[in-house]
Amino acid sequence: MLSYVHSLAREIGPRGTGTPGEAAAADFVTDRLTELGLSVERQTFRAVASQNAFPLAIDLLALLAVVIYPLGGAVTRWIAAGLALTTAPLLWHTIRNSTNPLRPLLHHVTSRNVVTRVKPLGEPRQRAVILAHLDTNRCRMGWQSEMLRYLEPFAYLYLAVLASLGVLYLVGALLHGPAWLGRISLLPAGYLVGTIITLWRDDRTPYSPGANDNATLVAVALGIAGRLTAQPLTHTEVWLAVTGAEETDHAGLNTLLHRYGAVLSQAAFFDLEGVGGGDLVYLTRQGLCSHYQPDPGLLALAERVAASRPDLEVRAAQMTMEDEVRTLRQGGYRAICIAGRDPVTGTLPHWHRADDTVDTISAQALQRAESFVLALLQKLDCSVSMAQEEE
Repeated sequence: MLSYVHSLAREIGPRGTGTPGEAAAADFVTDRLTELGLSVERQTFRAVASQNAFPLAIDLLALLAVVIYPLGGAVTRWIAAGLALTTAPLLWHTIRNSTNPLRPLLHHVTSRNVVTRVKPLGEPRQRAVILAHLDTNRCRMGWQSEMLRYLEPFAYLYLAVLASLGVLYLVGALLHGPAWLGRISLLPAGYLVGTIITLWRDDRTPYSPGANDNATLVAVALGIAGRLTAQPLTHTEVWLAVTGAEETDHAGLNTLLHRYGAVLSQAAFFDLEGVGGGDLVYLTRQGLCSHYQPDPGLLALAERVAASRPDLEVRAAQMTMEDEVRTLRQGGYRAICIAGRDPVTGTLPHWHRADDTVDTISAQALQRAESFVLALLQKLDCSVSMAQEEE
């Protein structure tokens, strides 16, 4: 598996959403799965090019309200108030959904998924999905390991600034536009200008090599594919979905669900994140501000398997991290995240950093992650086989 990490993170290099690197990674995964004799499906779709596109658009909408507010009479004040009042809800929608209604107006790129299925020995009675992602993120100032403690306070401050601008302009519209209120509104406007500059500069940082986040995920998924091809489960069909655009708007996962949502409605989704080092954990709570939990049944499964395999040293944890489990849980799907956790920073090791390189990856950590996920699949398969025998 370490050779897969080397191929992705060092030979192919950074793999930003919609970049040639991401396309090369999709080709690499396709070739490896084909070598295993598996049938591979490629899916292409349009995705937002950057995660910063959403807050940038929201800030520009707020600044448009600042420009419109003092232009004249009651109509412009009410238009400005209406625009400003939408911004905080739009940001909250983005936090909760990794997208918002402004998405069609933003710059898009072409991304892709690679999907395959490993058939069981007998009649398929259930499905499980191993999720990994192709794309890497930029070395973002805010979304890095050492900045974890500031993420939620900053997000709440950001929401408060946007909300305050909307409230100020609403009051201004109701009070027929007192001059002092317009001057006060320049304070949140100044904060938003600073945020725009920061986000703009953030979008010009280099992409991370992405050895841990995300070459290790792909490597473990490929390792599992090889193991299951050689020794299939009895009644569980295992899908491997290596998605694009996870780092921006989850368009890859949404494409998969749009095409196969009905087929996978009862499937067990195991999402992998940064499993190349640190503690191996299953997440009991995660997310930014709006927190979410895994499927209770899969959480109980992870607890049982972790208890039965003390050699793997897997434990429960919480992390301030967004991933595709949010989209799955909000859609009513069964999902849980298996991750590597840096015990010092409390998040993924070398998260979104330039030093997320191959030399930081532990072959032992990769093996532990593969063994744990395989144990989860085997336990899941055993449960359906026992249910069949009871019938």
